[in-house]
Parts: sequence; structure tokens; C-alpha cells
Amino acid sequence: MLIKKYAGSNEKAVLARVRADLGPDAVILHTSLVRPEGLARLFRRPRFEVVAGGGFHIVRDYPNGSPPVSPPTVKRASATQAISPEQLQKEIAEIKALIARRARAAVLTGATPELHDEFAALTSARVSDDLARSLFERITERLPAAELRDRGAIRSAIRAAVKSSIKCADGITLQAGKCVRVAFIGPTGVGKTTTIAKLISIYAYRGQEVAVVTNDTYRIAASEQIKRVAQLVGVPVRVCRTGEEMAEALAGFADRDLVLIDTAGRSQKDDGKIDDLCAVLQAAAPDEIHLVLSSTTNSETLVDTVKRFSPCGFTKVVFTKLDEAVKVGLVLDVLSKVDKRLSFITTGQEIPRDIEIADSDRMTSLILGEEGL
Repeated sequence: MLIKKYAGSNEKAVLARVRADLGPDAVILHTSLVRPEGLARLFRRPRFEVVAGGGFHIVRDYPNGSPPVSPPTVKRASATQAISPEQLQKEIAEIKALIARRARAAVLTGATPELHDEFAALTSARVSDDLARSLFERITERLPAAELRDRGAIRSAIRAAVKSSIKCADGITLQAGKCVRVAFIGPTGVGKTTTIAKLISIYAYRGQEVAVVTNDTYRIAASEQIKRVAQLVGVPVRVCRTGEEMAEALAGFADRDLVLIDTAGRSQKDDGKIDDLCAVLQAAAPDEIHLVLSSTTNSETLVDTVKRFSPCGFTKVVFTKLDEAVKVGLVLDVLSKVDKRLSFITTGQEIPRDIEIADSDRMTSLILGEEGL
């Protein structure tokens, strides 16, 4: 019989060492999660400790030292038999799940219950554990010890930290006496065409001379939607299939204040299509390029999309479909990893109402649940 104690910061690595040392029939005798004490708790991860044994010889305990002539029933025997490999695996899986839950909770465990509660609310808004940990460290370093029990002070600090992570642009930057060309790019189905349809109405209503150029000839409905909206507000539209046609159309709209350029949706995983998009943008020579992202997409995919579209040289980001998102914390996640400004958000399908120029105060309130859409 051999009993050993194992420790480490990663439960998977610890359990792998147990199996390597003691074999698949090892028995987990005890587990514990040891958190660092003092200031170390803010910067060090918890340590997992496992006590395991191997080489056990499991025998039945008979009253007279030997088994009776008649074997016990299957039901009674199963209660005294050695643990099967399948049962051991199940127990290990349950232990691992418990450790994982404790680890996730430990990410936001602070010196006070007030800190824990406030940051738990932040993660429930779909802010990632890593970002929550970063915000947690910044706030605990800045706040005096007395204020770490003051919910008002903690909330103010969280709000300030979130707001500082959201850089916003004032929509589209128009220039007097110049035709500003603005292109919108992004994956298929994120709402580029609907966003442009909304902007047509808004800027035309403000008295700007607006025109639209689209090369989204893959979807008939896309160009038709823009044409219908443009017709209602007296805005001209040109559908272009080649770079030459686009250059010609843009030259014809040189006297306009604003030209909105709609591009065909591209899969971020198709490098060839991204190259085609770059060629279209080169022919259009836009002053601004806005990458349109859907807030119904998971954070990991959004970050990958940003990376894949980077060769296009986009300057601003638009988040659509906030009304369809469960929580909007992922907007903070993406913006914290991308050095770009947020230009617009859309909050529904109605044209032109459901669009807003991005504002850091407004976005912070939405993320923290202080107000609704």
C-alpha cells in the first residue's frame, strides 16, 4: 500500500501525475483547494492538493475470518467490492468538475464579500474571467483598504475601469468641402446592409448629400433593400461588379458629402475572399473602413474575425444586434483586445431608429446592467 500527496496549480496535471505514479487503479483519498494568503491571493492562483493511494488489496470483512458457504447476494456484495475503473473515472471527473468550479469562483474572490459580489455580477454580463481578473487587480491596487468594503466605491471603480476600456468614435467624421468615403466590411449576416440603410436615412435627414455604392451582387435582396430605402429619401445608388465600375461610380459622386460603400459578406476563414475584399477596398480608396460584428457571436470567434479582417485596414468597429444578445459584456472583451474605436451600435431591425452613435457612458451602463436598450 502506498499513499502520496500531490500538489500543483493545474488539476489536470496533478491528476495525470497521480495516474502516472500509482496507475489507473489509484484511489483519490482527499482533495483540497489551497488559496494564497495575504496580498499573494491577488496574484497567485489557488493550489490543488490531492492525497491518493495505490496498491490497495480490498478484502471482505467476514465475521469468522472466512467466507460463508453460501455467497452473499449480488446487491450486498457490490457494496463491499473494490471500486471499478469506470467508477473511479466517474469519481475523478466529479472531483475535477468541483475543482474547476472552485477555480472559477477563485478568479473573483477578493478580500471582502462586497468585492466578490460586484465582480460576480460583472462576469454574469459575459465578461471573460481573464478580463475580470485584470479589472479586479487594477481596482484592488487603487482602492484604499477601507473602500474595499464600500459597495458604492467598488461600483464607481468598476464603472471607471470599464469605461476606460471602451474607446468610441463620433460615428463618421465628415469634412467640409470634401467627399468622405466610408466602407463597411464583415462576415456574412452580421447586418452590414441594414446598418447602411439606417445611416442613409440619418445622414440624409441631417441635410447631408449622401450616395451609396454597393458591390454585394451575391445577394439580390441586399441591393434591393438599399435601393428601396435610398429611393424614399432621394439618395442615388450604384451597383458595381468590378473595381473599375466602383472607381467610376465614386468619381461620379465626388460632389457628395458622404458616400457609403456596402461590400459583400466574407467568411473570415476564407483567405481568398479576404484578398478579393482588399482589392475592392483598394479600388474604392475609402477614408474610413468600419468592421461590422454581431454581438450574438461568441467572444472567441469575434476576436478571430478581427484578426482575419486586419489586412483590410479597418479603422473602426460597429456592433450590431445588441437586442438579440443575452448579455453585452463580450463587447468589452473584444474592445479590450483590439486597439480600434467603436463607431455605432444597432439595437433592432427598424430603419432608421435602431442605431446609435457609440458612447462610452452608454456602453458602460449597458454592460453593467444600469440601463436597457
